Amino acid sequence: MGSVGRFVAALAAVLLVVLPSHSTLFGQDDDPILRLIVVATPDAADRIRAQVEQGESFALLAVRESTDATAAEGGWLGRVPREQLRPEVQAAIAGLRPGQVSHVVRIPTGYALFRVEPPDADTPVADEVAPGLAAAGAVKFVYDFGGFSEARASLEAHARSRGWQQSSHAACDERTHALATTRRVVDEFLASGGLASRTPLDIMQLHVGLAQLDAYEGRMSESIARLESALRIAGTEIPEAVPSTWEALGVAHLHKAGLDNHVHTEPGDLCLLDLAAHRYPDTTDVERAIDYFLRYLEARPDDYEVRWLLNVAHMAAGTFPDRVPDAFRLPPEGLASAEDVGRFRDVAREAGLVSVGSAGGLIVEDLFGRGTYDVVTSMAESCGAMRLFTGNGDGTFTDRTAGSGLEEQMGGLNLVLGDYDNNGCGDILVLRGGWEELPQRRSLLRNNCDGTFTDVTEAAGLADPPTASQTAVFVDIDNDGWLDLFIGNERSPSQLFRNRGDGTFEDVSVRAGVARTSYTKGVAAGDYDNDGFADLYVSNYGETNFLYRNNGDGTFTDVTGAARVRGTRTSFATWFFDYDNDGWQDLFVASYVASLDDLARRLIGLPRIGTTMKLYRNLGDGTFADATVAAGLDRVLMPMGANYGDIDNDGWLDIYLGTGNPSYASLAGSVLLRNRGGREFVDVTAASGTGELHRGHGVAFADLDDDGDQEIVFEVGGITPGDRHALRLFENPGHGNGWLAIRLVGRTSNRSAVGARVAVTVEDPAGGRRTIHRTVSTGGSFGVSPLVVHVGLGTAKEAAAIDVWWPASGIRQRFQGVAGNRKIVIEEGAERFEVVEPRPTVLSGGRR
Repeated sequence: MGSVGRFVAALAAVLLVVLPSHSTLFGQDDDPILRLIVVATPDAADRIRAQVEQGESFALLAVRESTDATAAEGGWLGRVPREQLRPEVQAAIAGLRPGQVSHVVRIPTGYALFRVEPPDADTPVADEVAPGLAAAGAVKFVYDFGGFSEARASLEAHARSRGWQQSSHAACDERTHALATTRRVVDEFLASGGLASRTPLDIMQLHVGLAQLDAYEGRMSESIARLESALRIAGTEIPEAVPSTWEALGVAHLHKAGLDNHVHTEPGDLCLLDLAAHRYPDTTDVERAIDYFLRYLEARPDDYEVRWLLNVAHMAAGTFPDRVPDAFRLPPEGLASAEDVGRFRDVAREAGLVSVGSAGGLIVEDLFGRGTYDVVTSMAESCGAMRLFTGNGDGTFTDRTAGSGLEEQMGGLNLVLGDYDNNGCGDILVLRGGWEELPQRRSLLRNNCDGTFTDVTEAAGLADPPTASQTAVFVDIDNDGWLDLFIGNERSPSQLFRNRGDGTFEDVSVRAGVARTSYTKGVAAGDYDNDGFADLYVSNYGETNFLYRNNGDGTFTDVTGAARVRGTRTSFATWFFDYDNDGWQDLFVASYVASLDDLARRLIGLPRIGTTMKLYRNLGDGTFADATVAAGLDRVLMPMGANYGDIDNDGWLDIYLGTGNPSYASLAGSVLLRNRGGREFVDVTAASGTGELHRGHGVAFADLDDDGDQEIVFEVGGITPGDRHALRLFENPGHGNGWLAIRLVGRTSNRSAVGARVAVTVEDPAGGRRTIHRTVSTGGSFGVSPLVVHVGLGTAKEAAAIDVWWPASGIRQRFQGVAGNRKIVIEEGAERFEVVEPRPTVLSGGRR
């Protein structure tokens, strides 16, 4: 295949049908429900077809073998309107009965096999596929507009230099060159006489592909012009493709409106999913978006995704809900909060945290032992550098990136914190290649305790092989006082590295029994059985999750089934936490469903279709009970960045979920959930003013202004350069409850005390007594909270008792009658604690 053919195939990689494969629509009863496998050669396709005929699962083979974007979902395309399929595909599936597989079909992206699913495929087919791969329903995945898939396909088609994966700067260069070459080659092809050999559908796809690449870089005027060219072709040659192009144009105009109105760089309240209408200063493109969404809904009035987008567009126009047509208006009362927790105000700019970036990691911690918090961010895009903001001690920050060594680190979808060398200064692991990107080298950055970092990846033994990953956790698995490292990879074995204590790690994955291959999106460590050894939970997208029980001898046993914590087929962010304060670590597993459809359905009282997140309550006997429904968490969302903290200092851990996916259409809105006494979680997003509409990643809870309550630090931004966004710092309004901030320092145990447990007993003025349980950790997924144990005391003025348990040494400490509203430091084995004197702060006005 020549260069033009390669790039045409690359651009068509997610355009098998007129709509992207993640944007299938509800069709008529005779529209097929399909799964898909795409491979590079006809021989590979023939081999896979033979495996299916011998009884192997089509869906599992899709996960392992398919190069299509649907592989992680077992090749799930869902119900596709028949007229939108390419002619060769229609011919291949003609006459097939449910369960049958097509012959090998040559398509622009390779060699494909299709399996026809039964009409009732809205129920799991658990007998055929592993739990988690079964389709949960005819989910309409959000329209894939933003160019991420096309840019990835462009890089894959590009001839890359040897060893590029070992250098973040080389990865940046390769991405830049691939995009420029793709655009030039396809533009030349469109301007040449080669179009005569292409069908109108092929030509339309090329225009849409280039529109996606323009959108990827934020060139929205050019992207819209390309889409208008595609619309003209559709209008005369492919009328069935017109509605989908209207939706694309609506999304493009809405995104352009945000960029032109500086909403991404100066968000304020303009970015919030809110009952109050916050009108953009210039609504020209918003009104065009509304027009396109209305055209679409006139043709397809039952499309709930576009209904949602229409209502969001009216919010930007300042005309929600009154100007939304009755037939398509979503009830505003459905967005209201059940409780008022006070209004959180974005003070990032006042605090000096001026950072505009793409999706990435976030760390908030006292990195250099100065007694003030610092902030580190990364960006997933290949040419995005890390940033370091050091705390000034008064609630404000200064950008100290230059000269820190972090400016040399490009890319990085997530960051993980761990003091692996026990020098008292947190080190950073940068993870790259997640979400179907090509495998790349991770980076371990040793903290020199002087404001600088050194890349020690190769010396530490972590450079090879490059993998695609976005999730890892530092944890002391053998209680030797050194933090080990567990990494979850995408489509390659998970890795467990034992810390030798000399600055190097050894790979013990196979010996430990955790080297399983999956599409891993989240990992967590926690001692769920209270035996003193940290256990591991692995959250996978497309199959069942894994709970590994630590046997205490360097090995682990998979107890997922016995413990009843399989998760869902769309599992993502995960963590251990004691949400009900009973002394046993519970388990949260987010379900990532990239769909706006269910959001609108919930507001108008229709049954959900997608899989919900899961909350597993620890029963204390080695098993968990599914508490999702009882806790009010049976909702379908698309959370990426997620973490937990105590927003009102009542002693119960709350949850904040940053939502979205690479598509610019994924305006789902972040969600703040307040823990009501360990029984249920209630949505307080609207009341708190934290419902950021755009793509959310790193989340951290931290008392940045030193006034005793936790702020929410939120890195916002999509995965493309055209979707960068300002970092948010939502200042806590305060609730008048007591608090304690406890920093633990290990001596026999690891220095940062990861895994140590704290129980704080309080007595309220009425004589009620309760115990609040915490474990030292960095919190949830896509975001690192400080390793300080922040405990809300509720109405109590002091802690009747503080109990600390150090699993590595077995030491237990008790301190009685500890006054509240202050920070203390407890060293392992010490008889007394140290009180940290408070500092005056700028943002809180010195209030305590």
